[in-house]
Amino acid sequence: MKIEADSSERDLAKSYDMTPYTGKPFYATHPGVLAAYGVLYGLSPSTPDNCRVLELGCADGSNIIPMAHDFPQSKFVGIDLSSVQIGIGQKGVDALGLKNIHLKTRSIMDMDAADGKFDYIICHGVYSWVPDAVRKKILDICKNNLADQGMAYISYNVLPGWKFNKSMRDMMLYRTRHIKDPQVRADTALSFISTLLKATTDSTAVHDVQLRFFGKTLKSYPDVTSYLLHEYMEADNVPFYFSAFANDVEDHDLQYICDADQAYFELDSLPPDAAAEFEKMSHNAIEVEQYIDFLKNTCFRRSLVCHAGLAVNSDYRLERLERLYAATNAVPILDSPDSPLQEATAFKTPTGRQFSTQHEFAQIILRWLSDIRPCSMPVGSLIEAVAKESALESKPGIHKQAEKIGHAVYSLFYNGVLELMGTRRQCVLNIGNFPKASPVSRVLAPLGHVTNLCHRTIVMDDDMACFVLAHLDGTRNRDTLCDLMAKAVRTGQVRIPSLNTKNIDEIRMSMRDKLGKILQQLPRCGVLIKN
Repeated sequence: MKIEADSSERDLAKSYDMTPYTGKPFYATHPGVLAAYGVLYGLSPSTPDNCRVLELGCADGSNIIPMAHDFPQSKFVGIDLSSVQIGIGQKGVDALGLKNIHLKTRSIMDMDAADGKFDYIICHGVYSWVPDAVRKKILDICKNNLADQGMAYISYNVLPGWKFNKSMRDMMLYRTRHIKDPQVRADTALSFISTLLKATTDSTAVHDVQLRFFGKTLKSYPDVTSYLLHEYMEADNVPFYFSAFANDVEDHDLQYICDADQAYFELDSLPPDAAAEFEKMSHNAIEVEQYIDFLKNTCFRRSLVCHAGLAVNSDYRLERLERLYAATNAVPILDSPDSPLQEATAFKTPTGRQFSTQHEFAQIILRWLSDIRPCSMPVGSLIEAVAKESALESKPGIHKQAEKIGHAVYSLFYNGVLELMGTRRQCVLNIGNFPKASPVSRVLAPLGHVTNLCHRTIVMDDDMACFVLAHLDGTRNRDTLCDLMAKAVRTGQVRIPSLNTKNIDEIRMSMRDKLGKILQQLPRCGVLIKN
């Protein structure tokens, strides 16, 4: 078994060395998010600002490095088979001067008890893409290296939804079976998919509609080569039924807590009659979620697990909520830009989802949080603010009313329109005279893909905005920033085709206007910090 794993791992390491995977942050893996779920489910997880975190298969560290920067008192370890990817990550660690993170070129199979205990173990994009022996080892690590109240995050491809993706994988592997060069393999696979799309342009068959959606999804990836090679064309790629994963977890003296996108799997997301039927036919929560997977054709999961002996339950309790912080990405839908925020009863999310609510507490909660987005607010303070605005604080039974407001927060979270974290977000909305951006966002700004303080990627397609963000170190005021921008235009460092680069006054005036617009937009991007 060990020999088989060694051979597979050598091939996998070579694959990633030749074509490194394009790294990015994964919001659901953030210790603040994991801690919130732990609290909600009755656990006592370590606070993100004083914990130990392990990431298995950390690639170039794009996920774990921003965490290490945000929590300097915590310890972070990332391991990956690819020395090339670890080398890329180490450059990022050095650029930020981080001392609390260690990236290592190392096999998952080499982890043992000597590595110590971790409060959070992250395994994103690995479990389905390795041999059986490595999958077993991942669960062994969760059993042996997880702290008593620790939590592990494991993502994997799921059936029945991944059956179509598996058919696409099989087609691409067949088409490229005689090709060795990674780039040629990817190009050939893309060309093949393009041919399939052309052949089914006018078809309304279910399979052909799925094929077009698959092609559209591929186009959304900035580095489609690495995505295709590693997501679909690696030697190992095994999807599972959720119930099978839950059984494997149980066999390792672990237990399933919930999904890191649990709103998707809640019975409340279904029509009441259907929800009642699923509950009736299920003996436990695992079966409920398996039936929901069947219904929704789920293709990917982000499972959270902990030790089997812990008492896990999702009962609503106000004292649990009050330990957390709330935020939202939803924005109010107003009749006009001049309409007061207090009139908002409808909202929309960045994904385009629109919804309305007639629940007074829900309206006030979302208005408060949307006004400070993407910053967070202690749930206890939020409840007090809602009580004050709804004039409840002057009425008898205030504790009972607080329970109702807290339940509204809880419901909004499980409806996927409110976020809960175990720690406050460090971003601020106040620009100040000497604006300052997170060092992580400043380092990444020249690339145009920036990790913000919400642990999400902000795509910036404005070269001058990227230039300005990279220079927001807290030592420069607007005049100094305008000078830098003007110089960048004159020297050709930043190109603005519509601008006459010979007219210094015109450049200066244009840059002052441009800076104003940039500084107006950046606070909502979650990249600014207190100076």
